[in-house]
Amino acid sequence: MARRRFSIVVELPGYARPRNEWRRRVHSAVLEELARRGVGYQDADRLELRLTLALEGRPLSVHAIDERVKDVIDALGGRIAGPRSTRRIAPIVGDDQIARIVLEKETARRRRRTLGQLAITRYRSRARR
Repeated sequence: MARRRFSIVVELPGYARPRNEWRRRVHSAVLEELARRGVGYQDADRLELRLTLALEGRPLSVHAIDERVKDVIDALGGRIAGPRSTRRIAPIVGDDQIARIVLEKETARRRRRTLGQLAITRYRSRARR
């Protein structure tokens, strides 16, 4: 039996307001990459998200980074219109599936017109020393 594919890497679209529309663009970009690579996630899968964020020339404030991480997680969960809304789209990954989030900040603008990169991989626990 062939092993299932788990890993994808997606360029995050450049951030633009309104944030709900940006979440929709993130959701769409992830769906396109899933289809291109033939990857699908099951409810029992435990996943790791690796986010690399570059916030253009602006200072990398904790608040701005926190909001973008929340936006990405909400987009993956299909929560596009905010927490109080019933308007949702099909979730890609549930919150309970995310076992680890690794965040890296980029200070230099290495990518054009993107906010950064999102990688979704299978979660592997690390041995304690």
